[in-house]
Amino acid sequence: HYQPRLNLADGQIVGLEALVRWRHGERGLLPPSEFVPLAEQSGLIVPLGYWVISRALRDMQALRERGLPALHMAINLSFRQFQDSQLLSTLSRLIAERGVEAQWLEFELTETAVMRRSDLVKQTMDALGRLGVRFSLDDFGTGFSSFVHLNSLPIALLKVDKSFVGGMEEREENRKLVHAMINLAHNLNLEVVAEGVETPEQLDLLRGFGCDQVQGYLISKPLPLAELVEYLTFGSSQQAVLA
Repeated sequence: HYQPRLNLADGQIVGLEALVRWRHGERGLLPPSEFVPLAEQSGLIVPLGYWVISRALRDMQALRERGLPALHMAINLSFRQFQDSQLLSTLSRLIAERGVEAQWLEFELTETAVMRRSDLVKQTMDALGRLGVRFSLDDFGTGFSSFVHLNSLPIALLKVDKSFVGGMEEREENRKLVHAMINLAHNLNLEVVAEGVETPEQLDLLRGFGCDQVQGYLISKPLPLAELVEYLTFGSSQQAVLA
């Protein structure tokens, strides 16, 4: 499934986040929280991660073949996969096989991941960056970031966690925190994506704070490829309203 990301400056969809789901034979469609932690523990997250990347690249190719504009494709990258010695070579091969331009690929890393073994993390990020891939920091505000270290990494975007966004309407503290995060990111020359936007009031606050992009159920729920194509083709009126 793919969740669209809206650019607040022009009201256009500029990116997608790939969200893995498991269509279980007995339990139906399972969210990542039901199986990703187990995959992390068992090591299966590495082959699963490559499958997700391959599928996302295939679908990027399919969207372009339908004549749709290029969109950034954000994919969550587990720290275990980030440590895999085959990451660079496998990713290079997959990009070449699909004929996708690497500049449209974005890997989301958590604060916890990028703060571990910082030298190795930076080397890997720099190597992937040379392919053209960009990085975003997911769930910002929920971990422990060293801002000096953060500024030394090739990160293009910060994603404000939905737990902060969701509480903005009721809590002044949340509004102040989100505003401060956005200002901090802009001072570091980073773009900001707010996650979990569900109400027009949240959208208005984020627009007032100068947030760059938003995603959440107000924009669209995560969609399978066929529904995503329909949304991107015919959803312009909804995007115009949000703009």
